Amino acid sequence: MILTTSTSIFYPAFAMFVLTMLCLLSLGIARLISVRTGKVKISFYRTYNKGEEPEYLHLLSRHVRNHFEIPPLFYIGVLFAYVTHSVSDTAIAFAWAFVITRLIHSAIHLTINNVTYRFLAFGLGLICLTGLWVTSFLTLL
Repeated sequence: MILTTSTSIFYPAFAMFVLTMLCLLSLGIARLISVRTGKVKISFYRTYNKGEEPEYLHLLSRHVRNHFEIPPLFYIGVLFAYVTHSVSDTAIAFAWAFVITRLIHSAIHLTINNVTYRFLAFGLGLICLTGLWVTSFLTLL
């Protein structure tokens, strides 16, 4: 059994935040390099409709957007568990598992980009997220 404190649920949330920030930083650096090397005109970033980004930049941009789709439900679930005093070893395990699946999803998306593997990581992440919410809810009952 893990020694659980109510604030333990915030460690995986912080790890998820770090992953998101690293993706944002990577995108910013990649865009800066692409502008400086002339692969993309800076005017493209005014409205995102004059010209095109190279495929790797489009992929990285899409990946960053992914971090603002499902992960907010994770952050809300973490806060829900904390506020309702339903933090448990199981909830923490599901939270860490979610972060690990998102890390795997990122690695797949930004390297081999195999859609089947990426979907599997995404699906496992959804199962972990659901587990976090269900565990927290059942603790309330």
